[in-house]
Amino acid sequence: MASSIAAASAAGLATAQDEKPKIIDAWGHVSLPRFLSAEEFLAILDANGVEAAIVGTAATCPDLRELSRAAVQYGDRLRSIGMPMGRSAPERIDCITAQMECGFTGIRLQAELVAREPRLLDLVGKAGGVPYLEGSEGYKAAAPQLVDFLQRYPECVVCGTHFAGPADPLIFSRNEAVGRLFRHPRFLIIFSRQGYMDREPLRIWTRALVELTGWDRIMYGSEFPVALWRDETYRSTQGWIDAAGLTPTAADRRKFFYENAHRHFFQKSRPARLIDAKWSRTDWKTDAPVWLFQKRGIDFPEESHRKILRAYLAKGGDARLGSYRDFVTQLCIDMANKL
Repeated sequence: MASSIAAASAAGLATAQDEKPKIIDAWGHVSLPRFLSAEEFLAILDANGVEAAIVGTAATCPDLRELSRAAVQYGDRLRSIGMPMGRSAPERIDCITAQMECGFTGIRLQAELVAREPRLLDLVGKAGGVPYLEGSEGYKAAAPQLVDFLQRYPECVVCGTHFAGPADPLIFSRNEAVGRLFRHPRFLIIFSRQGYMDREPLRIWTRALVELTGWDRIMYGSEFPVALWRDETYRSTQGWIDAAGLTPTAADRRKFFYENAHRHFFQKSRPARLIDAKWSRTDWKTDAPVWLFQKRGIDFPEESHRKILRAYLAKGGDARLGSYRDFVTQLCIDMANKL
């Protein structure tokens, strides 16, 4: 299914616009060894004509040092989103405080964690940062806390990754807090990870989002390099809005791909300094294989996958070679021929 979506998305993008819009990628991954270095991510942006990006990591790769370096060395093009590492509330508080003091743009938070530890939002808000939310069911677990945050920190925004927890659109009327959150003018939503989700329910949810927010509060995110693991390309992640049957005008496209992210994240610089090495805590890492490819996949140890990914990028990546799946498949064929 991923391949057919990628083909449809690329076709939709090609037919829906005469010239490529300016682009800021609102969600990608910089951290090692699971994801990409700052330089590798910038090379992908350059290969695809993308101006800048907002990048973060995950519990499977708690490399805050590389994220911090990205903000320090490439702050004109990369904004870094940290994470609440720690095995206890005091550890998470100390970790978030260190990241915000070092110039991170925000912190990626699970909705369930926010519901349990709402104080974490204050650490971000007092630093003028952005909570980057992840969760399900329209973030109903944390919607009251998020609405309260937006009221108490009028200069801040809240950003929802991966379509902000797709659910039945009736949740907007059935859950008052969710409805208030999604209607709030400073609640932003990133369209990302579409290749992972069930297609038709996502289309229904997305149409409801656009009807509710217009194109003023939604942004494009590639989720690279994870999108490669689903056999998507950078171009197909952009064309999805057309393949899904949305009908943005040229002005809508400019907002979605560039203007919204630029206005909220890149109009002001955020001074950054390198975070202390003690916050690269591999002992807090969640172990997981690199899965290739969704629903028809194979799992690789991280270090083995890293060698494959570097070889792919060295040959031009998806901008030159196209499908990552085809590249990995050819490596397997070449190996088999030598047996």
